[in-house]
Amino acid sequence: MARSIEPIKTGGYPSFPLSPSEGHPYNSRVESEVVFEGGQGTKPKNYQFVAFRPGFPLQASELNEIQEHFQLQLTLSIAMMNNWITSGAGPLWDGADEDFPGDGEGGRFESFEYNTSIGQGGSNSGGGHSQMHAISGPGWRGSTPLHPYESPYSGSNTDRPVTVELLPEKLKLTFNSGWWLVELPNPNTGSVATGISGLKHWIYIDSSWSSGVPDLAFQIEIPFSSYPDVEIPVGFVLESDYKICCSDSNDPLVICDPGLGDNAAGFANPAACGASRYAVNAVGVKSVNKVYWPANAQDDWSNAGQNEYNQISMVCKVNMAKKTIRYMNNMILFTW
Repeated sequence: MARSIEPIKTGGYPSFPLSPSEGHPYNSRVESEVVFEGGQGTKPKNYQFVAFRPGFPLQASELNEIQEHFQLQLTLSIAMMNNWITSGAGPLWDGADEDFPGDGEGGRFESFEYNTSIGQGGSNSGGGHSQMHAISGPGWRGSTPLHPYESPYSGSNTDRPVTVELLPEKLKLTFNSGWWLVELPNPNTGSVATGISGLKHWIYIDSSWSSGVPDLAFQIEIPFSSYPDVEIPVGFVLESDYKICCSDSNDPLVICDPGLGDNAAGFANPAACGASRYAVNAVGVKSVNKVYWPANAQDDWSNAGQNEYNQISMVCKVNMAKKTIRYMNNMILFTW
């Protein structure tokens, strides 16, 4: 199945002008390696930076890659802002907000007077804001999809970044393929979020690249019995690493990529290695329950709960009591 990387075009479109096509010799790796890792149906590499090493040759294709990658990231950031500002699931405040009377029928995407666009909120006086559920823009600390609901490019109801199934006694969340703006969480333990840079990275998550079926690592089930009186954050487990140029990728002790060799001749020459790459990838999803100190009325977490929270890149939060799933900026994702 062909991979959709909308709004970016590939296959006959000149979207990557410095990639090897139409007979020109520039050989940037963004389209062929970073996005597709050699072609359709292969796992994306999600290289973020070209890491030049002292004493190694500089390739022309590496400079071209920097330019195309910058433009790719800029394009996705602008598209994300437009998609979130103009998107809405419909009845955010129809029975989904205790501050709005509604008709009590819940809010699963029926038509309603109030939309979920950024800057809109619910109130019992109509059209005002609920501070408890104030909606902010995208790009929170965590992971944000390129668009919140149906794809603005395909118009398909099935092309959602997150789909939710209401099952007996539990919810099933599936995180689908697409572009995500992610921020690496705290790699350390402890209650203080130290050790993170705050840099955000656009990565392509292909949850079904190997079989066409969503990988179980990108699905999670949350029982209704899970801490019904608190919100349950759900997010990605992210990893980052450096890949060096090498002639043999079979050594399990060396994280390397033979395709990073000089490609001026139209193919990668592993005998002429240049810069390394810094990659960020999602390896699964995880939920974290808020765990309270038993003798403390404050909203404090146990060390175990806080450590787990620090180590996921949050996407959404599940509230069993109010029967809502919201993105981290409070836009409704699903109600039941």
